[in-house]
Amino acid sequence: MYSQGSVLPIVFTIKQGENWKNGQYKGGRIQMKSIYHKALGEQFHHLHPELQKKYGLTSKQNLMVLGQGRMTEIRGTPTLVRPLMSTGVKDHLLFAERGKDVPFTLENYVYEDEEGRETISWIRRFFFPYAIRGFDSAARYDEEKQCLVDHLGRSGLVKADFDLHVTPEGGLYMESKANHGPGGMSMDGTVTSVYEHYEEEEGATRVHVHTEHPVFGTLLMYEGLVHTEFLPMTFRNIPQRGVLD
Repeated sequence: MYSQGSVLPIVFTIKQGENWKNGQYKGGRIQMKSIYHKALGEQFHHLHPELQKKYGLTSKQNLMVLGQGRMTEIRGTPTLVRPLMSTGVKDHLLFAERGKDVPFTLENYVYEDEEGRETISWIRRFFFPYAIRGFDSAARYDEEKQCLVDHLGRSGLVKADFDLHVTPEGGLYMESKANHGPGGMSMDGTVTSVYEHYEEEEGATRVHVHTEHPVFGTLLMYEGLVHTEFLPMTFRNIPQRGVLD
């Protein structure tokens, strides 16, 4: 799943809870706040400890996140409109396939982009019976806006500003408050909400994502359980977001 020229991660085991404190991995000398820590402020410390691990990662730690699981259901978009979703397949932004019990993988890489900005890539893969579809994004913290900004698709031409808060159960809830297309064109009206919480009995994270359009209703909804690993890695360059043509 890696692009040509990238270096595969060196993988070995981290014991659960080892070298972690307040969402910061103590394996390296340099510590800094993650982009999610910045967006949440003091709320960050109220996240479930397992979510603090995931959302506390920074580029200084040389760790990646590998998630594997199944989406209980993927649905949304009226049937007549669904073919239009296929236009976003190449950009790993939209797809028309829907289904139940769909295998899913997630890769997070934390790195500094070409402008020195702390960035987290989200490489999502949905394994349908006859197709593998991607939904990729790169998240950064915007110091001027004081919020998290998600650059969607391989191109990153669609951007969404997110508000974040921690739920009483220690889960993370994110909701888009502004959307921008190419050239800064406003795309307000569509709202995406993301909710994650850790299920102790399953030892996994429950994920729920919902995108709502004011005219077409639910464009995309998926939810399921994801088991997460933290893998040490060394690399010279980050794998390109979107390796499927």
